[in-house]
Amino acid sequence: MTFIVKTRKVLLNKLLNRRQLSVELLHPNKATPSQESIVKELAQKYKADERNVVVYGLRTQFGGNRTTGFALIYDTQQYLLKFEPKFRLRRRGIIPKRDGSRKGWKEVKSKLKKTRGSEKTKIYMSRKTDKREVIRAQKETYLKGFVGK
Repeated sequence: MTFIVKTRKVLLNKLLNRRQLSVELLHPNKATPSQESIVKELAQKYKADERNVVVYGLRTQFGGNRTTGFALIYDTQQYLLKFEPKFRLRRRGIIPKRDGSRKGWKEVKSKLKKTRGSEKTKIYMSRKTDKREVIRAQKETYLKGFVGK
């Protein structure tokens, strides 16, 4: 272990079924530790599953040696999927990343402004996809992978 984990402001949030904590890392003369190593350390310290620990907002102090951030330790995987924001789930690879480019979406938006009537609905429907269904299916397959373990 090349760093020391100190936790402060540990809150038990029963409404969201998680522990919320402020994390302080001391790593003298070493680079900032990876999020995976921090997750392992927190899971070991709080006797939780590594899959249920989320670390974010890490900021290293100027000059190094100290990093602060936040961590969430969920009770189960279901609560993690239910309450965690989609962008963090995308970072972990649980739900798929967005497809298409920003420019493409903007072009469709400007095209919608210029058209009227039934043409507008055709363009709108071509743009719209069932993202919710795709994300829901991805979450279910992710959970099925952990049921047997």
